[in-house]
Amino acid sequence: MNYTLNKAISLASAAVALGLTAPALGANVIYLTGSTAFRGNCYGVLSTAGAAGGLWDTAPDIATFGNANPAGCNYMLFHGFITNVETYVSCLWSGSEAGIASVAGNSVDNAPYGPLAGAPATFLKADGTVPYGNNTANPSSGELESGPRAADLSMADTSSAVSMSSSFTLHNFGKVGIVPFTWAKGIQSTPLPAWNRITNITDPQIRVLLGFPQPAAFLTGNPADTNYVYPVGRNKGSGTRVNCLASSGYGVTTPVVQFAVGGIPFNNTLTLVEVDNNGYESGGDVAKSLSVDGSQAQPDPNFGGTGWLAIGYLGTSDAQSASLTTANWLTLNGVMESDGAIEEGQYSYWGNEHLYGANGISGYKLAFGNTFIALIGNKLGGSVPTAHSSGISLRYMHAQKITDTAVPTRL
Repeated sequence: MNYTLNKAISLASAAVALGLTAPALGANVIYLTGSTAFRGNCYGVLSTAGAAGGLWDTAPDIATFGNANPAGCNYMLFHGFITNVETYVSCLWSGSEAGIASVAGNSVDNAPYGPLAGAPATFLKADGTVPYGNNTANPSSGELESGPRAADLSMADTSSAVSMSSSFTLHNFGKVGIVPFTWAKGIQSTPLPAWNRITNITDPQIRVLLGFPQPAAFLTGNPADTNYVYPVGRNKGSGTRVNCLASSGYGVTTPVVQFAVGGIPFNNTLTLVEVDNNGYESGGDVAKSLSVDGSQAQPDPNFGGTGWLAIGYLGTSDAQSASLTTANWLTLNGVMESDGAIEEGQYSYWGNEHLYGANGISGYKLAFGNTFIALIGNKLGGSVPTAHSSGISLRYMHAQKITDTAVPTRL
């Protein structure tokens, strides 16, 4: 045995003895983060072999954590071969803003709640020790790397120009497609009369509601609707939030007054908690929060009386998860979200999905990003106007947003 190989084996043995882990010898590793609203579209490419429009030579090994639906998990790990090279793709979907910060190597202050989670991100180990399969629980500490690291790539629902890391230089792979969002009301199995009458929300109403809870009459116009409506939303790491604040005219950096049903982190209890400018890390948790039933019979802890309502903003995929369906969705300015309404410029709550890479990204990571953006674009929806796709291909768009804060105009 030659000296070089003998030394490599000795070092590897020492690492195992010390409990250290590293990527498999010779394997490529890509760390991918960003948008929770777009993670299902990414999963469609990352879980698929090239013959079916994916990345891999053959079907990859997959580990997912945090959701019964693998495509809705925040933690994902893929392993296989890409053009005969062993490759790991480790994903943490922590939100667009957090993703941009992670790629930029920036940490974001989420005062007074401490640093923003996911910026930088702590990923699943890419060393072959994480068992493959789907897990509804989050990963254990032993399945995660020992600490956070900057990501290689990030999906983002908005451009870096309006991000909290706008001063950092990133590699811009370009627009991937369109990411749609909607407002939805929380579950009430025996609904209040006000719940039945809340069917629409307008941008001016959003600008008021995000500043302070309002009686339902503010949304319905019926003076009998005295139950209060509480907004449920995302934290500062979210592109869903940035798009909501931008498209409504609220102001991307203006603080909000938001609430959580079931706490943060979500604990599946009927508790209404004021979280002010904070919110959930993922749209999946917003969906779970809105799925907690019983608020119609619970005393309002802030304004008294019996019964209160929750409404929230989230991506269309998450808005059809947990116990939510399109029956819970609100029209926006009188228009229901649909692929056709977005494509023709009638519906305004959507964003341009981008892929960003670390400044100076090169080699197999650069090649992966270029391939990945092309494959996702081919898998997005948009051909059925009545559908509610989680992503719309740019080829179907007859409308555009020239900037992140612009209203849709015709192409």
